Amino acid sequence: MVVRQSLSGSWYFSGNSLKEVRLNRYAQSVRKAALAVAFSLYLAPWSSAGAQSAEGDPVAARQLKSGQSVLSTEQRPDGHKWVKARIFIKASPHVVWETVHEERKRDPDLAYSKVLKQEHNQSVLEQKFALIPVIGTAVCVMNNTEVPLQRIDYNMVSSDRFKALEGSWVLTPTEDNSATYLELSSYLDMGLPVPRPFVESVTAKKLQRRLSNVKNMAEATQSRLAHARAN
Repeated sequence: MVVRQSLSGSWYFSGNSLKEVRLNRYAQSVRKAALAVAFSLYLAPWSSAGAQSAEGDPVAARQLKSGQSVLSTEQRPDGHKWVKARIFIKASPHVVWETVHEERKRDPDLAYSKVLKQEHNQSVLEQKFALIPVIGTAVCVMNNTEVPLQRIDYNMVSSDRFKALEGSWVLTPTEDNSATYLELSSYLDMGLPVPRPFVESVTAKKLQRRLSNVKNMAEATQSRLAHARAN
């Protein structure tokens, strides 16, 4: 930065430098304002405070049976608090499993996804996430581990933006295998000093949207299969 000294001995910015300083201050104020607006837009009425587990909750059970997703949180041993969403799908575990893979390919938050390495039930993917509040995009290398028809665990290996990203898809069939409970969990550290309630609220919205997508797709597929068998 260019600084000049007057004949009286006082220091001052040259014209161009002062302009740059003002622009930097303006950019910082715009960034803060954008973060505040994003926070207000994405912070849902749901709060993670007290939302520990939906297990054994009769209200949550009724919500699931009515087709709604239920939100909860889980404190992990490493200190990370996962946001979790669960939904009841009237489709077999096999149909739901295939649909989860299909939905992951169609995720609108993904600009692209390419396989870097794959063997047996484990894969390493490079994925570019878009539509991220505040930061815009992020490229991540993700490790995925599958237990067929049961679960998919994912965790971030590296990223140009995020500090951490991890979670899982878990399928729990009903006793007769005619329907499936699907749970999607996630923990995200954006690598920025963003309030946790904001991150958790954004995460909760995305989890609910994705589970709703899987539910609609899986139940439509199950209906087509039932119709085909009937004919």
